[in-house]
Amino acid sequence: MNETGEKHAEERLRAAIEAYHASALVYAAVKLGLPDRMGARPWTAPALAAEFGLSTPHLLRFLRGLVTIGICEERSDGSFALTDLGRSLKLGSPSRLGEKVMIVVEQYWRPWADLVSTLQTGEPAFEHVFGTDVWAWRNENFRGGDIFAAYLASETFAGAGPIIEALDLAGVGRVADIGGGHGGLLAAILQAHPDVRGILFDLPETIIGAKKFLTSHGVFDRVTLAGGDFLAEIPVEADLYVLKSVLQHWDDVAARAILGSCRDAMPARAKLAIIERLLPEQAHDDPSAVMTDLHMMVITGGRARTLQELERLLTQAKLALSKVTATSSGLSVIEAVPA
Repeated sequence: MNETGEKHAEERLRAAIEAYHASALVYAAVKLGLPDRMGARPWTAPALAAEFGLSTPHLLRFLRGLVTIGICEERSDGSFALTDLGRSLKLGSPSRLGEKVMIVVEQYWRPWADLVSTLQTGEPAFEHVFGTDVWAWRNENFRGGDIFAAYLASETFAGAGPIIEALDLAGVGRVADIGGGHGGLLAAILQAHPDVRGILFDLPETIIGAKKFLTSHGVFDRVTLAGGDFLAEIPVEADLYVLKSVLQHWDDVAARAILGSCRDAMPARAKLAIIERLLPEQAHDDPSAVMTDLHMMVITGGRARTLQELERLLTQAKLALSKVTATSSGLSVIEAVPA
């Protein structure tokens, strides 16, 4: 690399290191509720400070920071107004960016900053930081758990198109979404296939929030909610079982148990579709998959896997790999049938 290229690379790295500035500004805005309360009209710093009970001089400096990242615009009269980008941070907006920043800052920042502990102990940094695993934390911290489940359902639903194109539903009358949260993928499948019915299987405390989401997408009347622990058993019968981004959250022992539970539940004619981002042999071939793998290592103790590693787990669970379809989203649909 020549001197100019090295300089540009250093500047890119410097920008990445300093990116926490923007994340912190966005998080503070969402945490305060600014995108929801400011609306479409401009505000002066004193008026907005009075509205929220904040320090006027400090809020003024904060608003100018939001201007630098495109969240607000500063007008010639000294007032501030939300931009379109700022309005996208409203909680419940289609972008779900407000929920995203809440999850990243409140659940991921501290564990990622403690990455060294994972390298030293082999245990998720999340548990070192919070004293419990991520699932127990979300169950105990209801708002954090609800925000995560709602965000994940909306994000999954919005990005389901390539998955649905890759899924073969010929002869399928009932789909079981295993570990499906609030049913983001299941809702998309049922909308695309009006004659298909669904089962949403997850922990009892998780599926409580699924009714609202499934109803809002017009498919709740075709869904059976089933609560349970897929590490123990999956007592539901379907033609197609779907595991969307589930196995990556778990180590090999737990992943084998989940696949074994699926195999035990599957009728002879049924098939299983695992939807995951496959880990490449070389990091540069899919940097996003490598980052997914690291995120699982830090937060859940799970891992992304190569196709060969997944096939080994399938074989151990008495399942046979039958088809692999890469999608335009970077995810792959890995189909298996009883061996």
